[in-house]
Amino acid sequence: MRILILLALLQFASCSSTSNKTVEAGPSKGSIDEFSWIENSDFNAVREVPFSPRADSFSGEIAKVDSLSKESLARVPEPKLEQFEQVEKTQDVLLVAISSCYRRQFDKGMKIFKDNLRKYKSHPGYWNLMGTCFYLQGKIRKALLSYNKSRDLKKNYAPPINNIGVIYQYQGLEQKALAAYKKASEVGNFSMTPMFNMGQLYLKYNLIDDAKNIYEKLVRRNNFDKDAVNGLATCYLKEGKANAAINLYAGLDTEFKKNPAVGINYSVALFSAGRQKDARTILANVDTSKLNNYESYYNQVLRKIGGTK
Repeated sequence: MRILILLALLQFASCSSTSNKTVEAGPSKGSIDEFSWIENSDFNAVREVPFSPRADSFSGEIAKVDSLSKESLARVPEPKLEQFEQVEKTQDVLLVAISSCYRRQFDKGMKIFKDNLRKYKSHPGYWNLMGTCFYLQGKIRKALLSYNKSRDLKKNYAPPINNIGVIYQYQGLEQKALAAYKKASEVGNFSMTPMFNMGQLYLKYNLIDDAKNIYEKLVRRNNFDKDAVNGLATCYLKEGKANAAINLYAGLDTEFKKNPAVGINYSVALFSAGRQKDARTILANVDTSKLNNYESYYNQVLRKIGGTK
């Protein structure tokens, strides 16, 4: 707008006259300095990057971790970071941008998004990922605006619908969250993340049959999905099927078992199956620095099975 005003003023000045003598106005030094950063290339047309649904999934090593690693959708309660370990090798600027945000390098990530706005302004995936960057910064309003912009560009687009559900759940609006997850899973048949999020809500309210049905489907589609395996094992544990739960937990890697959400339940399953010593060993390896909301549950299990904190 400032450029247009300046041009209008210059045009007005060039048409004025004083004592029948034409006065031609040139740009002042101040105006030259103010707009010295503008280059002719800034007015060149930028070729936009076309959208392809395949851009919503990552390939190679990134895709092998779990459903979240493969899809550009957010899981609850928190996104994970390991899918971006290989990101330096990619030429995908959007993947580099969002991975920077997941690593909390927000200035770097947002700069990449802003630098590529003209290329991706009609790309729903761009707005979805930028919305997630805002969400990770706690800028919920801007996140919603970005997700809704993504939906404006592609109405039945699963990622922003799912991610709006994540925000609803964060806000405690769980019925709205469930509706969003259902909608996302219906319009995005490839998407497993909305199903996972539904399973988490069903587990929270002890709707075990509904949760188990979801996790069984997820594990059948991707048995590398550690979160889905943990969800299914939790369902078995709640049903009193300790050995079935143990069989699933045993196949998880050691580092994942240190996660309180996994290790505590694995310990309970072992104790229920009469394997007290193994239960104490697993519980002792839980990373207590990451207990957070699990602290009370951890202490309860610790008192039940014995051992030292």
